[in-house]
Amino acid sequence: MVSTGDQSPERGLAESAVVSNLTQDYLAFCFLSALGVFQIAAAYGRLRGLLLFRRPLVSVLAGLGLVVAGFLWFFLPGPRLIPDTEGGLDGNRQALLFFVSASVALGVTLLVSSLVNRRMLRPRHAMPGLDALRETTYVQALRLKLVQVWKRSPKQTPKSFSGSTAG
Repeated sequence: MVSTGDQSPERGLAESAVVSNLTQDYLAFCFLSALGVFQIAAAYGRLRGLLLFRRPLVSVLAGLGLVVAGFLWFFLPGPRLIPDTEGGLDGNRQALLFFVSASVALGVTLLVSSLVNRRMLRPRHAMPGLDALRETTYVQALRLKLVQVWKRSPKQTPKSFSGSTAG
């Protein structure tokens, strides 16, 4: 896209459509790739509570498929080597879009895996850190942790904080 000095409104609309499509394609690429990597990592780390499929091998294969699909989605339609000075994505925008799409992929992984695996055994106590996801889902682990925090919290507000002026 070499600038020829022609700044017609039609050309401006076409360039903004290319940037919009590039942004959407980059978001889809990052989302699919992150979702796939989360599945591969969960299977490798034996975090059954994060798997979208009950069998780790299926999750690995689905993860690889998602990563490949993301690359194909982004790179097959045509060349993506557009400098940011000519309508491409600059580094700051790419970083922001990656962060947003990876965060959404993590949220989708946590919620969907919690729904898929909702019948997992529910341990009576929460394990610390990511190890909790070996035996339970994210939503179950979060619920257990909140119950523990609630049970440890003071049951009654001390007199000094009750607003009472009487000793």
